[in-house]
Order: sequence, then structure tokens, then C-alpha cells
Amino acid sequence: MLRALLCLWLLTTPAAAFDATPEVVAAAEAYNHGDIARAFRGLSAEAAQGNSDAEVNLGYMYARGQGVARDQLEALRLYRLSAAQGNGEGMNALGYKYQYGTGVTPDLRTAIDWYCRAIAQGNPRALNNLAILYDRGIGVPRDLATAHDLWRQSAERGHPNSAYNLGVSLLAAPGAPDDRNQGLLWLQRAAMAGQAEAQRQLRALGYAGPLPPPFDSAAAMVILPSNLEPGRAPVCAAPIS
Repeated sequence: MLRALLCLWLLTTPAAAFDATPEVVAAAEAYNHGDIARAFRGLSAEAAQGNSDAEVNLGYMYARGQGVARDQLEALRLYRLSAAQGNGEGMNALGYKYQYGTGVTPDLRTAIDWYCRAIAQGNPRALNNLAILYDRGIGVPRDLATAHDLWRQSAERGHPNSAYNLGVSLLAAPGAPDDRNQGLLWLQRAAMAGQAEAQRQLRALGYAGPLPPPFDSAAAMVILPSNLEPGRAPVCAAPIS
């Protein structure tokens, strides 16, 4: 039950291996059930022992001001500690911070570098974040095919927002005869994973079947498997100059 909650959007990942301690998993479960105080206590204790999953997720709580006063510099410190241990989620969190300049001066090149490091660890959120940059032509040449490839890599790792983004993009700008059908399939896949906007759009398109309760994967505390296959992206193939 616990891992089903934490990894709802990783159901398609084969042979998932989890390195997180039971204490970190329990803290994440508490967070996802709204027990912020318990989550903060558990993550603080584990982060003090150097657990990289605890560090990045505690960093999220500092960044959001949950259970503690908002402190972007402390969040940054925790992300760095996590990333230094090779944690892909910590690397993605650093990329996001540099992209949006919370606690640091915005630096898109550094953001992309951290996304690339996270992608090398197979991090689905980093794949999604880089796909959005390619889709919009921010920091990289606008390349819809690459955006679709990155979203697909992320969605195949179970990330529902990527499945939604891919579905919507394919439906909005079909280029191949099968694009619309593929877009509908990815939209349905996102809806079945609880992505709320995908569910709304699927209903608008006439779907009347059962759907699970909405699940906000962006806000959820997720413990990722340690054996995700490395991702790939053109900008990550060579050092960023």
C-alpha cells in the first residue's frame, strides 16, 4: 500500500529497486497524507544522517515553507548535499532552482547542466523539465521532436505530467497520421495515473469510464527507484559551453 502510494507514477518501471530507509519512506507517506509535522521530523532526522533522499525532500519542505519557515538558501544547501551523493532528484531540484532563480541568480546554462546530470540518473522530472525547454525554445533550439522524445522517456518511467504534456502536444500539432491516436493514448495514460487536467480533457472528449482519484505528482513526495535507465538528450551529449 505504501509503495503503491509513493510510486503511483512509476508503475511501469520494471524491477524497481528502492534504497530509501524505512524512516524516509514513512516520512514521505506522512507528507502525502498531509501530516507535515511528522514528515518534517522524520526527514530532518534522516537528513542529519546524510540520507540523500531525505536531504532533497527536506529541501522541498524548506523551499515551500512547510513545517518550517520558508528558507530558499537552506533548500539549496540540502539539494547540493543530495546531488553530491549522486541523487538524481537532488540534481533535478538544483536545475529547477537555477532555472527559476529561487535562492540563486537565475542561470539557464547551469540549470540545463543539472538537468542533464539528473537525466543521466534517469530522473523523470528532469526529463520533463528539459522537454519543456525544448518545446518552448528556452536555452536550447526549439525542437518539438526532441521535446516529444524527452516526454516519452519520462512518461515511460511513469511520470503522469509528461504523459499529459506529450498527449496534449501530439493532439495540438499532429505531424504524422498516427499523432492524434498516440496523443489520445498518452492523455488516457496520464488520466489513469490521476493527472487531473488529463482527466478533465478526457471527459471533455467524451470518455465516460471510471477514473482514479486525482493525484498531484508535482506536489507529491516521491521516492524514486535507484535503477532507472539513464535518459538521453541532444544537449546532454556534450558539455555545455
